[in-house]
Amino acid sequence: MAESPTGASAATASPVPKARWTRVGLLLFLIYLVCYADRSNISIAVPDMVEQLRLSGTVAGVLLSAFFWGYVITQIPGGWAANRFSPKKVIVISLIVVGITACATGLTSDYTSLLAIRFTMGLAEGAVFPSFAVMFLRWFPSLERGRAVSFTQYALPVSSALMAPLAGWMIDVWNYRTMFILQGLPAFFLALAFWLLVADDPVGDRRLDPRERELILRERDEETSSESTFLEGLRKPVLWALCLTYFLWITGMYAFGLWLPSVISQFSAAGIGAVGWLTALPYAVAAVALYLFSRASDKSSHSRGWFVAGAMTIGGLALLVQHVVGDAVWTNMTLLILTAIGIYGALGTWWTWALSKVPRNQAGASIGLINLCGNFGGIVGPILIGAVSAPGEGPGSGFYILGFVLLGAAVLAAVIAVRSDGPAARSRLVAAAEPPTTPR
Repeated sequence: MAESPTGASAATASPVPKARWTRVGLLLFLIYLVCYADRSNISIAVPDMVEQLRLSGTVAGVLLSAFFWGYVITQIPGGWAANRFSPKKVIVISLIVVGITACATGLTSDYTSLLAIRFTMGLAEGAVFPSFAVMFLRWFPSLERGRAVSFTQYALPVSSALMAPLAGWMIDVWNYRTMFILQGLPAFFLALAFWLLVADDPVGDRRLDPRERELILRERDEETSSESTFLEGLRKPVLWALCLTYFLWITGMYAFGLWLPSVISQFSAAGIGAVGWLTALPYAVAAVALYLFSRASDKSSHSRGWFVAGAMTIGGLALLVQHVVGDAVWTNMTLLILTAIGIYGALGTWWTWALSKVPRNQAGASIGLINLCGNFGGIVGPILIGAVSAPGEGPGSGFYILGFVLLGAAVLAAVIAVRSDGPAARSRLVAAAEPPTTPR
């Protein structure tokens, strides 16, 4: 068939701009990076805080957990407010509160005040990721959404690799109070940048090239559910199945992250410095896997749920095998790396998949509910390892239990994929995608 003039024109046209990536996606990544740093830098400062404020270990533990008291409260209302009013306003207000509370942590010596400050920071951050969910749905075509979500998830390993050492350096050069203040300031600059540069929806963004706006609006609803009320969404079994799956997943994730250095030290005779490097290795590989899983799921005609189930299966089986292989360092390390790939590799794919299962006008509140349920796994996981570990043998003797937890999450993900994803849906979506719209 002869090529039409329209086709020839399209072939020679300039590429569609990618402001959704260079402006919106980049700012979302930086916001998540700064929020995660302000949340976690207290773990670097707590030894000095215990000494200077004369805190007991138990009291310090309560202080460290105060953030999460607030964090779980605002997941659902934060998402609701983003959907109902404005994700941009929710994110900007949250960032301002995060910046104020981060700086205030360095200005306060009273323990009760510190608890209130950390609790308030948790309230603010709890609304951030559910608001991100609304931005992902509005700003990214369906086939790019997995990579967009994964891009923000990189903030977790990057923060651990960069911001934590920076916090330690600031404490050495100045003190922990100055560190809190300096690391709290970027939140204010990001709030200003987000307010000035980003719109709630590409429809209202005057800076956006019309070609990019047309692309986003044409393809963003291809892989989403129809609108409904939040209460109607609560009646859908798939939402609660997602909540349970994520709870099991986060149970494994938090326990793995918390106990990994101790497990490595059990089979490694090297000093603490070597253990630190060995601990970083699984996360470095997992960051690469996060990109590969997201890219593959975006291009595949199969349900994203199969990528989630596959990743969980890899992680679960690796932990079960690791329990019986003995004390060989590199054999154990290989299996722990595979575990990290399974736990972290499908995070971006997971959130993209979850977004496709909830009503698009209730995305914020629904994702907030899933995140809320999942974060309770952070309480269960570490306790579970301590309970099943053999006395005197360390946490490594109980690590295998996480394998069963992850396999349980894999089974649930597979069931959701079978029951709720039509076999031809993804095929139609991928076939309809235009190759030039895929970021490289």
